[in-house]
Amino acid sequence: MLNRRIFSSRPSCFCVPARNPIPVIRSKMKFISRFGSLKPAGSLKILSVLPIALAVMLIAMGCSSNEGDGPASRNEGPVVLSGGSVATATPLPIADQPAEVPDGLQIVWEAYSILVREYVAREKIDPDVLAEAAVIGMLDALEDRYTSYISPKTFQIDQAGFQGKFGGIGAQVEAAPDRKGVIITRPLPNTPAEKAGIKAGDRILAVDGEDATGWSVLEAVNKIRGENGTPVVLTVEHVGSLDPVDITIIRGTIEETSVIIRQVADTPYGRIRISQFTAETAREVRQGVQELIDDGATGIILDLRGNPGGLLTATVDVASEFLTEGLVTYEVNSRGSRQDWVVKKGGKFPEIPLVTLVDNFSASGSEVLTGALQDHGRTVVIGTNTFGKGSVNLLRGLSNGGGVYLTIGRWFTPNGRLIEEIGIDPDVVIEFDLDAVGINPQTSEGGDPQIEAAVKQLDFQIATLASSHG
Repeated sequence: MLNRRIFSSRPSCFCVPARNPIPVIRSKMKFISRFGSLKPAGSLKILSVLPIALAVMLIAMGCSSNEGDGPASRNEGPVVLSGGSVATATPLPIADQPAEVPDGLQIVWEAYSILVREYVAREKIDPDVLAEAAVIGMLDALEDRYTSYISPKTFQIDQAGFQGKFGGIGAQVEAAPDRKGVIITRPLPNTPAEKAGIKAGDRILAVDGEDATGWSVLEAVNKIRGENGTPVVLTVEHVGSLDPVDITIIRGTIEETSVIIRQVADTPYGRIRISQFTAETAREVRQGVQELIDDGATGIILDLRGNPGGLLTATVDVASEFLTEGLVTYEVNSRGSRQDWVVKKGGKFPEIPLVTLVDNFSASGSEVLTGALQDHGRTVVIGTNTFGKGSVNLLRGLSNGGGVYLTIGRWFTPNGRLIEEIGIDPDVVIEFDLDAVGINPQTSEGGDPQIEAAVKQLDFQIATLASSHG
């Protein structure tokens, strides 16, 4: 038996091959799900899989390209640039209008000019405030929950989380499906958030009494993070409850593990749990799988449940360990141009039987990896439909010190499936409530029907292979 091994690494933000299906046990097991209601039909998402991932105190779900790797670099970081009414039939001239105003935007300047010239409460006219309000309204009109205005204060968010440790509560957050604030997608194991009772799916209503329902992910991260040892009060709404609760959490230093390796008890199979994709993840996976094989493992369970993504390059590298050729994913940008990320040569495990576990909070890089393995016929996917975060996001600076966080591309699986707002459908659907049945997702103590289904699927695959060869 292989002893538990934990790899610790630095958090970081994250030809169409034919699908050759592996034999699949097609039963659909349904347990009570507390996540299903989070995703209405037509569903969530950005995948961005690979947008820029924020990891500061809370880790914002997502994934980004690594500087210098792949056909396109995305990890560019912020770019800082510095009683009645009377109508007139003949409008007065607009003073100081810019030389060129795009069609359709002229009314913005016209409205401002009218205010400056005629509004009675002139003391309320603050160009900076009005400009911010106009930008916010402009971006809100796009109805893209991953495109938003970032205030100058929030724009300066500390990037310490990308260095391996960060102060905060230890929870991953994402924009809510209804665009009303943010939700907790996963409290990290053994962190202040988990110990305080924070659960996956919790909606953050307020932070220290300040209404959070209109915040972006960046704003939430900026408000919740703070010095180690200091308290923060989150007002949250648990999934399935209408009664908000106040939870006091003492901030601490958060150290996240990237890969956990263990052998599944009483089986010849190993389990690789990837919590996020970092620069070291592929190396850790390669080492871990080899150790499992050396210890007698004949099949692998790849556990991506709750994985929010991370580095795109790491995602490609992990996929390449189990594939021989073809695409991992491709991106279509705002101009309609396509960029491909292909399988790298030298993968060590292209034939070992493989089952992949996902859930409602498997997002971004984990969706890219799952989609690639599924399209290549390399794995059977078990669990629930994934988060659907399939967009590429970038933070751009503005001259006022603030910025715009915007969607600049979409990610697709090798067979052309859009991930954004759709997610990855499992081959075998199994829904259940981890908390309700008292399961420790790190150890599977208490029983885990998805792990059990994965074991049965591997038994089936191996038996099928044996009969075909004999």
